[in-house]
Parts: sequence; C-alpha cells; structure tokens
Amino acid sequence: MSYQNILVHLPLAANGPQMRLAFALAKAFESHVTGICILPDTAMLQATVQGPLIQNNETDAFEDVHHQRAEAVSLERHFDRAADQAGVSHDWLIGEGDAVDVLIHAARLYDLVIVPRLETKADLFWGPATQLALSGCPTLIVPREGPEQELPKRILVAWNGSAPASAAIRGALPLLQAATEVVLLAGQAREVFPSWVRLPPTDMAAYLQRSRVNVDVVTLDAPESEAGSQIVKMARQRGADLIVMGAFGRSRFREWVLGGATRHVLEHMTTPVLMAH
Repeated sequence: MSYQNILVHLPLAANGPQMRLAFALAKAFESHVTGICILPDTAMLQATVQGPLIQNNETDAFEDVHHQRAEAVSLERHFDRAADQAGVSHDWLIGEGDAVDVLIHAARLYDLVIVPRLETKADLFWGPATQLALSGCPTLIVPREGPEQELPKRILVAWNGSAPASAAIRGALPLLQAATEVVLLAGQAREVFPSWVRLPPTDMAAYLQRSRVNVDVVTLDAPESEAGSQIVKMARQRGADLIVMGAFGRSRFREWVLGGATRHVLEHMTTPVLMAH
C-alpha cells in the first residue's frame, strides 16, 4: 500500500507548510501531487457583475474577481516552481465555489488529501478538514506554523476500537510502515452494542505488526473527558511529528457542545494530524 496520488489544498492565504509536506511525501512514496486552489467568492461575484442591475464592469466586485484569479495564477506558478525544484510529478487544479464541496468532489480520485488547519473554531468543525475526513478520505491536517515538514518518523496513534480510528489507521498505514517509532495509545472502547451481541476482539497491535509496523503499546488510563488532552500530552512527551486518530467518535454537535477528543486535538495541535471517519 502506498500513496500514488496526493491532493494538497492551497488557499490563497495559507499555502506553505502543507505544500512542503506534500512534496516530502511524494518523494518518499514516488507519488503524483496535485495542487488545488479554490476561489469561494469569484463565481458569485462574476454572477453579480454580469447581472442586469449592474452595468458598470468597473465595480469593486469585478475588480475582486480579477484580483483573486490573478492571485491564483501566481500561486500556480509558485507551486510549479517548488514542485520542479523538489523533483516531484505534479499538476494543478482550480475550482470556484464552496471549498468543502469542491474538495470533497476532487478528493474522490486521491489516496490522501493534505489541508491547512484553519483558525476559527467554526472552521475546525465545519470547514474542509473535518468535512473531508467525514467523507471517508484520509485527511492530513497541517498547522500553519511549525517546523519544516518532512516525512513523519515518530507517530502517535490514538486507538479506542472505533470504526473512525480503524479508518484513520488504515489510511495512515504507508506512513506507519515508514516510521521509525510508532506509539499505539490504547484507550477504552466507546462503541455500545446490544447485550446479545458478542463481537470478537480487535487487536490493533497485532494488525500493525502483521502490516510490518513496529509498535509500542501504551495504555491510556484516563476518563473519556480527558482523552484529547492526553493525546496531545503524549504526542509532546514522545516527540511525535504526526498524530493519527479517528474523527468524531460521536456526533459533531455533541463534540461542539460537550467537547471531545477531536475538538481538543484540533484546537491544540502543534503537529500534523491524520484523521478519517
């Protein structure tokens, strides 16, 4: 298993760390990288300036359309130069409309999507990163600030027996196989089944070992309410340069209102996080 095709989201205002990480992964796995820039306002603005109520094409809206498109062209040139310098196969996409809708559509043909972490709490829950993870695509979320992004070598995996955690681990398997240190932080299972159901155990450590991943198992002895803080704490203690975890073990509404591991990690992350659902 490997990442043959990687999609990296490059908003006009945040196009640094996630692009460098995409190139590092592409070199390690001999992948093709596609950069994508999405202009959320231009389609609406274009419709506005062409509408019957506005006849003057010198409006502010018209200027904004041209300005954003010019920025996108400049960003494409920057991406092409950086990709050529890194020596990776690459191409470029541009979309107009809601970033979430465009990214979910584009991600259908990619093994991994890399996105920047947005800053507002609303974006953390309803923006492209979490929506992509919920769509089933392994999503690598990168902080805007931090050290130079390279192939992760020390990875912390948060495991609670859930389907989202399983999906994240499967999506991260190429990275786990290439890592020098993998810590499996094993917490309590949260899924509840009827009393007459008897499910076989899910031995994630054995699965990883069979998948050629050397793993160190650490038991998380903490209540559910502290799971997120313990994940962040353990990542710092172990010097992890990647966290792998499931996205939203319960509904996003409950995470938003009550808090949860996903919310805490997204709000306090200082290292990339790979999520899936």
